[in-house]
Amino acid sequence: MTKLLITTGIFPPDIGGPAAQIEYLASDLVNAGFKVTVLTYGSPEKKERNFKLVKVSRKLLPGLKQLIFGIKVFYLAYKSEVIYTTDLYSPGYWSMLAAKILNRKFVARFAGDSAWETAVNSGQTNDDIVVFQDKKYNSFIEKRKKQRANILKSADAIVAVSNFMKHLAMKIGVEESKIKVIYNAVDFLPDIPKYQEPAAPTLTFVGRLTPWKGVEMLVRVMAELKLKYKDIMLEVLGEGSEFENLKNLAENLGLKDNVMFRGRVSKQEALSILSRSTVFVLNTNYEGLPHTVLEAMSVGAPVITTLVGGNPEVVKDEENGFLLPYNDKRAWVGAIDRLLGDKGLRNKFSQNGLKTLEKFKWNELLSKTIEVLK
Repeated sequence: MTKLLITTGIFPPDIGGPAAQIEYLASDLVNAGFKVTVLTYGSPEKKERNFKLVKVSRKLLPGLKQLIFGIKVFYLAYKSEVIYTTDLYSPGYWSMLAAKILNRKFVARFAGDSAWETAVNSGQTNDDIVVFQDKKYNSFIEKRKKQRANILKSADAIVAVSNFMKHLAMKIGVEESKIKVIYNAVDFLPDIPKYQEPAAPTLTFVGRLTPWKGVEMLVRVMAELKLKYKDIMLEVLGEGSEFENLKNLAENLGLKDNVMFRGRVSKQEALSILSRSTVFVLNTNYEGLPHTVLEAMSVGAPVITTLVGGNPEVVKDEENGFLLPYNDKRAWVGAIDRLLGDKGLRNKFSQNGLKTLEKFKWNELLSKTIEVLK
């Protein structure tokens, strides 16, 4: 029986596909013969699980919080054979150190670039994630870039969530032979609701409210669409640094009754809202392999997203959705208007989206992950 430690920064009740996936993965790995311990930040609910869950409170002072997390990584890694990190911030850093010092096997999941996210959130760059790799920034950002590069390069194996992320890892300096592409999946989620056409045109966004998710432009698009569709709605599901700015923008544009900011919602509530949406919209400047697109497809909602990152590995333009330029307001207004006015096209995208999910199966994710961990 392989003793496995999973380190992660997120875990339910944190929202989003990645958090939900970790809990199901840990449970299924136990069923496959692993002895699993999960170490995470946050306050997961107390319930019976077939794996051990260890948590570090987010309410602690930042330095103390990370130190306690690091101590627990070393303590738990000492009793483990393999460390699998899903987070290249502090969980990945401490996991790398523990693996080196204790001589443990180390696997890292590469779904996003923590250095780039830090640079964008702090206003240090507007560069896309690929351009970011070749440019120099201030000492703090360069330190972040070096840290996540060291984590990736020191790992015995890398799980990349898309071919795009595989090539990004190689650009950072990881040997191709170490990288295994394992796509995300959503068919592990219970009780996926059936699609219901809403009474009024309804657009839905699900995700973190960060600058690169492009929700600001979606709100501005709503102002134009409202001229033709008086009762149109935009459902915004998620939290983040842009929450208040976006609420203020909607009010300033006279969209208070047309844009609903729901904040944090449960996975089941998010799926329910998606299943009653005319179109799922994701105007993002970066995605590794978007859970939200897979979730929208799983409930039958037509998808519009951007031609970036791993999106083209899921969405084929004009076949199962639209792929548009990031923040191109005219293109987005035109595509949404076209889809709202063509039920036949919406049905086509919905049906082809369900077929697309045959490439993104939980059993395949699980078997490939087991192969890497063993």
